[in-house]
Amino acid sequence: MQFNISNMNSIFFSAILAVLLALATAAEKKETVQWQSLKVNETVTAEATLDILVKNYDASGDLHGTLRIALFGETVPMTVLNFFSICNGVKRPSGELKYANTYCHRLVRDMNFQCGDVTTGDGSGGISMFGDTFNDENFIIGLSEKGTVAMANRGPNSNGSQFFITFRSWQYLDNLHVAFGQVVGKESLEFLEKIGEIEVERDGMTPTRKIKIVDCEAKDVKKYKIQRRASVNDDKF
Repeated sequence: MQFNISNMNSIFFSAILAVLLALATAAEKKETVQWQSLKVNETVTAEATLDILVKNYDASGDLHGTLRIALFGETVPMTVLNFFSICNGVKRPSGELKYANTYCHRLVRDMNFQCGDVTTGDGSGGISMFGDTFNDENFIIGLSEKGTVAMANRGPNSNGSQFFITFRSWQYLDNLHVAFGQVVGKESLEFLEKIGEIEVERDGMTPTRKIKIVDCEAKDVKKYKIQRRASVNDDKF
């Protein structure tokens, strides 16, 4: 089974996505003032960098860039530990788990792109550092910002190694996916926008260009805070 962030039948995928996009846009317009006033400070405990190469991006050739990701280890320590460890490499009896040299197999325009299948590479696999899967830690951090990094899953309590990064606010996914990081920095966010412009196949979710994580690294940093729009689950405001 394709390891997607939902079990939607691909036949109805485009129609359902269009409805969701319309709902999300309407909700954002209605709640602009509300969300501008609801801000929270998330504590960053570590950072990861994903070195990404897109082959034959356009007529000028390949696209190469880096996504810098702030990780919220105080709010979701187990989830951050899993991502942090696989970024740097985890030894398992079956071999090393590492995001380097894997592909981002799924992309939905104006929504997100999905990566991290460290076992099969096609979206059908993935495994966590704790075992096959681990439970949802909490949903305190919402998908309220462009560049939110969250766990992909097959349903409740089925987190492995796969993750996705949003191209926009997608709060309809709150309470369904554990968010644990945020793309930060002007260059990283501009690079994210370029990834979001990649065309997809007729199924609406397979990128027409190969998106490869060439290298990755995670490291602890001196704690700092970044401001995000609050989640409906956040008790910090």
